[in-house]
Amino acid sequence: MKRKILLVIAIAISVTMCSQNSKQNTIVESNNDFSFDVLKQVNSSDTSKSGSNLFISPFSIYDALAMAYDGANKKTATEMRKVLKFKKDQSESHKEFANLLKDYRTDKSVFTISNAAVAQKSYNFLESYMNCLKDFDATISQADFSNETSRSEAVKKVNGWVAKNTNNKIKELITKNDINELTRLILLNAIYFNANWATEFKGEKTRQMTFYGKNSVEYVTDFMNGTQEVGLGESDDAQIVMMNYDKDAASMYIIMPKENVDIDKYIADLDIDKFTKIEKSLQTFKADVSMPKFKIESRFEMKKYLMDMGIKAAFSKSADFSKMNGKSNLLIDEVIHKSIIEVSEKGTEAAAATAVVVREKTAMVNKNPKVTINRPFVFVIKEKKNGAVLFVGKYVKPENTK
Repeated sequence: MKRKILLVIAIAISVTMCSQNSKQNTIVESNNDFSFDVLKQVNSSDTSKSGSNLFISPFSIYDALAMAYDGANKKTATEMRKVLKFKKDQSESHKEFANLLKDYRTDKSVFTISNAAVAQKSYNFLESYMNCLKDFDATISQADFSNETSRSEAVKKVNGWVAKNTNNKIKELITKNDINELTRLILLNAIYFNANWATEFKGEKTRQMTFYGKNSVEYVTDFMNGTQEVGLGESDDAQIVMMNYDKDAASMYIIMPKENVDIDKYIADLDIDKFTKIEKSLQTFKADVSMPKFKIESRFEMKKYLMDMGIKAAFSKSADFSKMNGKSNLLIDEVIHKSIIEVSEKGTEAAAATAVVVREKTAMVNKNPKVTINRPFVFVIKEKKNGAVLFVGKYVKPENTK
């Protein structure tokens, strides 16, 4: 039996300001293009396709990577430029992004964007690179990553900054396992979004209804109900709803694939061109809206996704971030992203944070490696004078076991 379901899949929050500026601002167009690329990449993972909810802030990832990109050179910069969709050269893209962030700082009605950099104490970064970070309005501070005790303090410092700039929604972005004695720089971005609906849902109208998940699995959950002025549209494979937030500062677009269309296959085909076409097709109606209340929390280590998208050199020993320190001895160790969203009768509260962890390529400390031989092994005995192998063997278990 076919069932009609209203407003069930939250795909994107689009800031109206961005939409208005995108005609003039190519950096916004680039970010939006990147947004759907990274959504597809993350969603294609086995974990996400297993039936888990997913929420990320492409802008937060984009912003943090843009700060790293300013320090990249040669092939490293070329790959990052391609994946980040920058249409202008490095200096022009930097200016455009810095101007966009400056524009956002003048209007904090529903969201704030914050940047920071935590650098290894007494490490010599180029003044030109530090000035680039200042153009991003990044708070620059120092920490000591050289020993375990000081690293713990650095982790507290980073997480304290993240908590402060996400209204305590994200209290732990990184752990002590995410940094080591080779860490030289952590680039940070935080976004906090809090907006009421243009027309709030009334709590007394919230009631339990059935949500039909993948493979028609039925879930009973709280649905908000109310009459809203919305943008409505329909394509061959989806229904689309656009809902405005208060002060006309932002909108949420909800794209619900039709019953015979798999959500993961739909996302695999969703790009900025398809989304733009959907956006242009919407018409304004008053509608009786039913949609679930929901909360999603996610944490991703983005390295594997970004490498699959084409940023490879930046994470390898061939990385060239010489515009950071004048040398070619730095690489990106990991890009850590955490996000949370809560949708209720009142509106939407969301936060995200991204950390780009930059380290040196080779160890600068003497440390004994730990070798644990705790699985079956082959052994070889070889004489040195002529190099002949004398004995070979296999060890699978201690003799005194049964």
